[in-house]
Amino acid sequence: MFLAAPTPEYRSPRHVAETSEDVRRYRAVPYVIDGVHVVVSDVDAHFRRAKEAGATLLSEPEDQSYGERIYRAEDLEGHRWMFAQSTASGES
Repeated sequence: MFLAAPTPEYRSPRHVAETSEDVRRYRAVPYVIDGVHVVVSDVDAHFRRAKEAGATLLSEPEDQSYGERIYRAEDLEGHRWMFAQSTASGES
């Protein structure tokens, strides 16, 4: 993972949405297409903590057919995050 300071020309998804109809439509879809996928040990407890802290949540935790339980959130800049826990083969 790399983190860096943005250039002065950078516009976060949240700020671009203010001027772009395409971005507003994209942000209306709760799925994470180009965001961050983070594996956690207990996705339900993680969700509860995020909710209690006032996070912008895009979905409740839900089981996926491919063997993960996930929920989706958005950070202050409008970037999307997916938090997941493996449910395959009894893993956690």
